[in-house]
Amino acid sequence: MAQTQAQRTIAGIVLSNDKPTRLAYEELYTWVIWQFPRQQNGGLIGAVHPPTPQYGWIPAVILAGKKHIEIYAHLNEQFPTPESAAEYFHTQNNNNQTITDG
Repeated sequence: MAQTQAQRTIAGIVLSNDKPTRLAYEELYTWVIWQFPRQQNGGLIGAVHPPTPQYGWIPAVILAGKKHIEIYAHLNEQFPTPESAAEYFHTQNNNNQTITDG
């Protein structure tokens, strides 16, 4: 799959620059996945951290029942801790953020 301007690659994972990216757990096997027990968009608020030291934490929604994670890499913002990344969902109105499978 060729990378476009609407995509970027972080630690070997292609992520959308336009909207949250939905990935299966298996695709993030080298990433740290952190979840917080608060609901958001049908899942739990969380954050992910790639296995690359120069990156911070990225907000995410953990869809445990579907074994998927929505990564909010399109925000162009990284956070120093998983808690601060998860706080993004409390400080922003994300009701208009939608993703599609695929």
